[in-house]
Amino acid sequence: MIKDIILVGNYAPDKQYSMKIFEVLMAKGYRKAKFNVSTIRPDEIFRKLAFNKNSLIKWLAYIDKFVLFPIKLLLLRFKNFILFKSVNYHICDHSNAFYLYFLPKNKTIITCHDVLAIRAGLGFSGTYCHATKSGQVLQKIILKALSGAKKLATVSDFTLNQLIEIDNKPGTTKNWITIHNAISEKFTPSSEDEVHKVLDKFQQLKNKDIILHVGSDLERKNRKLLIHMIAELKNDWDGILVLAGEPLNSELVDLIKQLEVSDRIVQIHNPTNNEIIALYSICQAMIFPSYSEGFGWPIIEAQACGAPVITSNKAPMMNEVGGNAALYADPDNPDSFLDQFQKIRNKTFRNEIVLKGYENAKRFDFNNTVNQYVQLIKNEA
Repeated sequence: MIKDIILVGNYAPDKQYSMKIFEVLMAKGYRKAKFNVSTIRPDEIFRKLAFNKNSLIKWLAYIDKFVLFPIKLLLLRFKNFILFKSVNYHICDHSNAFYLYFLPKNKTIITCHDVLAIRAGLGFSGTYCHATKSGQVLQKIILKALSGAKKLATVSDFTLNQLIEIDNKPGTTKNWITIHNAISEKFTPSSEDEVHKVLDKFQQLKNKDIILHVGSDLERKNRKLLIHMIAELKNDWDGILVLAGEPLNSELVDLIKQLEVSDRIVQIHNPTNNEIIALYSICQAMIFPSYSEGFGWPIIEAQACGAPVITSNKAPMMNEVGGNAALYADPDNPDSFLDQFQKIRNKTFRNEIVLKGYENAKRFDFNNTVNQYVQLIKNEA
């Protein structure tokens, strides 16, 4: 009987926040399912010797991740073998698929969150990701490892189909399935008192209508569209755009100055879970205009907290994630998002979308997701 699961997490200096959230959720879920859970990740050792020299940081980090950590995995396997412990492994982020070479394939599952960077490394267009020469090599290594996985879960059918398309070991026996991301049970609407308590320090938000975006400044996240949209709304709406996540890059800062909307945009850097939930709970709309995603977590988080969602008319956001509870628009056209936003300003229509959002979010039940992972672990590939 399987009792022990070891999660393989990300290298902390890489600051993969969404992957950390997933890792924590899975640990909680497995414990709830009565497993003994521990987490292992590469230690920051050689990287510390770079003394903040950018030319060295990447390469010394590679030693930590691709030399020292595999040795650590092999030693762990040997220890478990000596102790007669039956252990299963879960590589929580597909970018760490390389570690599968040092783990038992029939007892290891991988979660693949997207194949955007891999496809970019292979020269596919439309990924809105960019790969350096070393990045192209790394993505090919990741794909080769993924293709050798016996047990693998993708977070959307869209991602599964894209992975199958580039699989370089077709025809081998594999148990590859889709297990949608789940919403943490924390994502429920905040009360008015709780919202005031959590967001009181952000004075710019007081008594303002809010359009919210949660994400990074990566090109594929398409924050540029939101800035253009706010410029279009300038004389017709007295609210503000809140960009929650990573700080804006210089290109977007320059665009804001050029369009003279600095007073209409508030940045909240690396918000806490409570801050995100409070923002979801009070925003007039959460707008998610991404060009490409593996899933689109903020869509269902926002819906679970009672926020209307406008997102891109592209897979997997459209239909697979947002369902009939989101509004969709062309990510190349700010006016199409503006048109959908105008619909939400109608109180009756907004309430209908909010109710549909609550129902749609129930599809991504945390317990159901964990149960599917448990079955994948138990099944023979």
